[in-house]
Amino acid sequence: MEDPIALLQEDRERARAAKDPFADLCVLATAQDGEPPGVRVLVLRDTGPQGIGLLVSQTSPKWGPLSAGRFECLLPWLTIRRQYRIRGGLTPMPEERLGGYWDLKVHESRLLDLYYERVSSQSSPVASRDAFRAGIEGLRREHPTPGAVPRPALLRGVYLVPERIEIWQGSPDRLHDRRLYTRAAAGWSRAVLVP
Repeated sequence: MEDPIALLQEDRERARAAKDPFADLCVLATAQDGEPPGVRVLVLRDTGPQGIGLLVSQTSPKWGPLSAGRFECLLPWLTIRRQYRIRGGLTPMPEERLGGYWDLKVHESRLLDLYYERVSSQSSPVASRDAFRAGIEGLRREHPTPGAVPRPALLRGVYLVPERIEIWQGSPDRLHDRRLYTRAAAGWSRAVLVP
């Protein structure tokens, strides 16, 4: 039986080689009880048997539904006409991996993560763009280099652990190839779906 995680990793490398703008991004949809669903693009940190790696601020509105398992992740690599839809559970990223991804973040990205914790949470209203920029500049004066920015305590590294993976392969005749992989105790089962 094919391993859909191995296929995903191979396709991500193909998308990177094709310079797909989404090769290192994913689309995350979340749903909260009684509220409309939310969709946003996130940086895709990692893919592998451990899952789909993401960094998320616990101050973000997506954290609640994500941590409750109410999500679907989409990896749309249109340059290679391939798409992955993923559902499953959530597991914490090991500390050393989270630290490694923090070390890769640029200065502004680190300042923004700190802003969420110290000034205002992600997606909260702000008086103006100038007020937001002033808050970032205040943090920059305190932490003038990337290495000086402390990693926020509310930054979480998580893995979306796939239990269900749908792979779509686009076809010019619109008779696309769709396969659904479902994790079972003995591995993955596969079904072919009508496009």
